[in-house]
Amino acid sequence: MKPLIRMTGPHSSRIRRSGKPVPAWHVAVVDSEEKPQGAVYKCLSYRRAVLLSCNMERDRRLFLRMEALPH
Repeated sequence: MKPLIRMTGPHSSRIRRSGKPVPAWHVAVVDSEEKPQGAVYKCLSYRRAVLLSCNMERDRRLFLRMEALPH
């Protein structure tokens, strides 16, 4: 199976001073076993994660699988 772009989230990345977690979305190129091949990018907004994953899909000519929800 060919590698693909995978977008997941929101994940809690860190805790604010107010005690609430900051949501983050992860974008990465994964292989057939769902293991990242290289860097895993953390985006602090859903919109930025969508833009990044779409750009990666177009540039690398891979399929995109979005497993993320807006926050």
